[in-house]
Amino acid sequence: MKVIILLGGFGSRMRPHTWSRPKPLLNVAGNTVLGHILELMEDITTEEVIFVVGYKGDQIEAWVRENYPDLDTHFVLQAEALGQAHAVWLCRDFLADERDVVLAFGDGIIEADYGHIAAQAGSKQADAVFMVKEVEDPRSFGVVVLNEQGYVTRFVEKPKTLTDNQVVVGINWFRSSRQLRDAVDRVMAEKRQTLGEYFMADAYSLMLENGARIITKPVLQWSDAGQPQNILHTNARLLSVGFHTENAIERSYAEDFTVLPPVYLHPTATITGSVIGPYVTVEANVTINGSVIRNSIIDAGARVENCILDGALIGEKASVTGRGKQLFIGDNSLVELD
Repeated sequence: MKVIILLGGFGSRMRPHTWSRPKPLLNVAGNTVLGHILELMEDITTEEVIFVVGYKGDQIEAWVRENYPDLDTHFVLQAEALGQAHAVWLCRDFLADERDVVLAFGDGIIEADYGHIAAQAGSKQADAVFMVKEVEDPRSFGVVVLNEQGYVTRFVEKPKTLTDNQVVVGINWFRSSRQLRDAVDRVMAEKRQTLGEYFMADAYSLMLENGARIITKPVLQWSDAGQPQNILHTNARLLSVGFHTENAIERSYAEDFTVLPPVYLHPTATITGSVIGPYVTVEANVTINGSVIRNSIIDAGARVENCILDGALIGEKASVTGRGKQLFIGDNSLVELD
């Protein structure tokens, strides 16, 4: 099984962090977003893994080669942001055979039963399996419409009703690489664009027109990593389900700070006189002194002193310094400190 991971976006919603780093290399719960994706997909990344990269893609390639040297990797540059189908079309040389392929979008961390996708497809004689998540309000997503037998009949981008709420989360399996290639070839040849971009929804619709049988598979968890508030929510969830530092409390006793778990503390971080947590990630070589930090991510090399932070994303080697206050407050007073 081949795997294609699309990582070519600019990450504009995560600026200023993504001015210097591509979004897949942002840190969350002790790993990068891409690191979590690869760890969760390890059952199916045993053959070729093709990364489509764009802005600062050289950083992604260097990171993958350093951290996953045993993967059979290829890197394809998407120099222009022309959409998902264009990104897959650039991989067409890897899609010339009948081997199965998984197409993954790299802006979310998705927990799923990856190892049994092909088996489920075989039981339903399906040509493709799309991972989905049921949501209460699907109107800002792309959804699938199913018939009574459970096969996809059409795709709807940003539906106007709540009736069809199976959201496509961005992990799709195809029985035939060539079938996927033929669909994106036609999208590009016919210049099927929406707002100047080529979308995979058009390729999927063409597959349905040609008689492809597509079924769905629910994911266990879908965590978005494309916006600041969402990446903090993802950080909190991952810390809660096991991606935390197990000995954080014991370490705090020895090093003069307080921990409210769950938290991730890199071994090289220096923390004194502070309260850390809950839901805090502290990366390598961070220095924290005299601060209270909760629901935040402090990136490598940053320094935080005399601060109260809640919902903060502090970039690499950034310095955040507050100031202690001496107060004389009388009875029945009300004081609000900025």
